[in-house]
Amino acid sequence: MGKRRVTIFLSAAEDSGDEHASNLICALREACPDARLVGVGGEKMAAAGCELEADLTQRASMTSGPLLELRYWIRTVRRLRRTIRQLRPDLHIPVDSPALNWHLAAAAKDSGAKVFYYIAPQVWAWAPWRAKKLARLTDHVGCILPFEQPYLRHRRVHATYVGHPLFDTLPGRPDPPADIAGAWANGSWRVALLAGSRPREIRDHAPTFLATADEIVRRWPQARCTFAARTDSHARAIREACAGRDVDIAVGQTRRVLAESHFALAVSGTITLELAHFGVPMVIVYRVRRLDWDLVGRWFLRMPHLSLVNILGGRRVVPELMPWHGNRRKVIDMVLEVMDDLGWLLETREALLGVTAGLHAAGGQTAADNAARLALDLLRR
Repeated sequence: MGKRRVTIFLSAAEDSGDEHASNLICALREACPDARLVGVGGEKMAAAGCELEADLTQRASMTSGPLLELRYWIRTVRRLRRTIRQLRPDLHIPVDSPALNWHLAAAAKDSGAKVFYYIAPQVWAWAPWRAKKLARLTDHVGCILPFEQPYLRHRRVHATYVGHPLFDTLPGRPDPPADIAGAWANGSWRVALLAGSRPREIRDHAPTFLATADEIVRRWPQARCTFAARTDSHARAIREACAGRDVDIAVGQTRRVLAESHFALAVSGTITLELAHFGVPMVIVYRVRRLDWDLVGRWFLRMPHLSLVNILGGRRVVPELMPWHGNRRKVIDMVLEVMDDLGWLLETREALLGVTAGLHAAGGQTAADNAARLALDLLRR
């Protein structure tokens, strides 16, 4: 009987995790070409050479009733736990998505696998007491934000900062950059509208973003406000949320739109780091139902800032309306106020460039390269 191949099980539940996991798979294949890579994820993981047991990214972008969703995820988690017990992988690499991956990491541990968590759950933001659970369920964690390494190590989690995978693929900044002073002087603004990617995010934000764009164009008739949509389905959702109005949407060109923009209105998330990379001043918004905030959010989110750029900057680099309960006028007034202030716009551009300076992996490596090295070192031990 031949020697059993090393088996690595990877799990991702959303498009972003699928992309980051696919880059990690490529790095693992280069470093350990004989390994068998199995998992759950999406098309990018499959294209990179992973044997998919299920595609969860398609489901993540669908909308259905909460009871149907809960029933689907309970059944899926049970099935995947059985799959892990049958495969008995040597190593499990959960990627982001703690709602799924806590369960799968526990199953992997029970089956005797080592666990390397890539893209650490943000326990520092919403559940600091869960650091104990993270320590129990993992053997090592690959962090993508610099402050996560000391934060987790202080809580007895074996953690290493690997760099942010977003910055492995971002193009260089345009030279010269978008002329903010010129746009401020003559009103030729290019404004990016980033209303999210999940259907609910788009429904919650796109109408207000469009109303804000109308006010911008009313004040500066030469301004152009563009929704950036990563896919055709996102573009359709934006049009539906905007009640069929003729809106300017760029599909699959998000980074070009950002590079050409003088200002942005964005939902909270990784997109704000892309904006910061290009030095685009912004207002960040995220809608939370008032009841949800009163019952849950205000008790669990104790950080002074909730957006990534402000957390990394250690101060209020840009305005964040979070939680935002749907007051349209509040968003419009904030956007117009900061767009009127040239000094703030120029200072904020420099501050945002500084915020992202430490997010690139060091030594010519990528975040995926560093994560693959740590994962395989763990496997060899």
